[in-house]
Amino acid sequence: MTDTENKIENKKTPLSAKQKGIRSQRIALFSGLLSLILIVACALFAFTIYKQNKASVASQQVQLTELTTQLNAQSSEQSSQLRQTIKIKTTLEAQLEKVTLQLQQANNDNKISKTDIQSLQRSFAATNIRHPNDWILAEVEYLLTLTGRKIWLEKDIKTAISLLIAADQRIVELNDASLSPLRGALLEDINALEALPKRDPDGVILALTSLERRVDKLRSTSLIMPDADENKATEVSTDINEWDDNLIKSWNVFVDSFITVNKRESKIKALLSPEQSWYLQEHLRNNLAKAEFAIYREQQDVYDIALENTLTLLNNYYDLKDNETGHFYKSIKRLSKRKVSIKYPDQLKSAPLLERVIEQRLQKSLASSTLK
Repeated sequence: MTDTENKIENKKTPLSAKQKGIRSQRIALFSGLLSLILIVACALFAFTIYKQNKASVASQQVQLTELTTQLNAQSSEQSSQLRQTIKIKTTLEAQLEKVTLQLQQANNDNKISKTDIQSLQRSFAATNIRHPNDWILAEVEYLLTLTGRKIWLEKDIKTAISLLIAADQRIVELNDASLSPLRGALLEDINALEALPKRDPDGVILALTSLERRVDKLRSTSLIMPDADENKATEVSTDINEWDDNLIKSWNVFVDSFITVNKRESKIKALLSPEQSWYLQEHLRNNLAKAEFAIYREQQDVYDIALENTLTLLNNYYDLKDNETGHFYKSIKRLSKRKVSIKYPDQLKSAPLLERVIEQRLQKSLASSTLK
């Protein structure tokens, strides 16, 4: 019984090992299929996500393109609006300028019309003048106008005084006591002009021009000579023991009577090089030219500064002991005291009085003609 059971158990043992191998193969096959299914599922999931991301990126790219297009359109529209605004502003400015010019022209036309009306009134009144004295007043007015031009435009005080004297003589011929204030104002104007300092611009300019031509003849302090060494004592002593020294001194005195030698230890120094000397001469000419222009323009400050600079240059760099240079310096000093500008009166006192007198007489003439 025991042997039979052992045989049966021995037969069963190989069969169970075979079953185990088949079972292991099935488990491996199942695991491989499961892994393949998982890989395929993951691939499908990844592909789905990739498609979704690609679609999202494409959608965002489309939206970005649309936004860029909209921004470009808005920018173009704003640029167009800005150009239109600038154009409108330019047009408005041009129109404003045109209107301003038209207003100025209208004001000028009004002034001209007013002047023409006054001229017509004067002409109309002149046709009704019964006294020739009014013509003399018109002549006096013309003389005062010429006087103003001579004073403020031509700076000719002498001629202006002559014109005022002529106007005063014409008023004297009228023999009208009511014109005494006018004549008093005329005399005040004459006295004011005569009190002005006399100017001789042509004379001063000619003097400066003459000095400018003499700049090349001025002597500059071009060298510094060092002091010569003092000679030793040459007196002969009375001591017999110093006969050798006395002999040398006597010999030196004898030689010095023929040849004089001054020994200088330091070098001779030049103050100015030729280029600097030329610069100084041109600087002097420039200052004199400035003074001449200041005379024409009546600029007293510029005239004084130019001549003061000239005097400073002469003092610092030229030898005033030289006759030519000293005379040049004195001439500049004398010209620096001249007055080249005059403070002219702002207005003639007789002008408004004369205008008032003429206006009153014209009004009387118009009133008399209206009554008739």
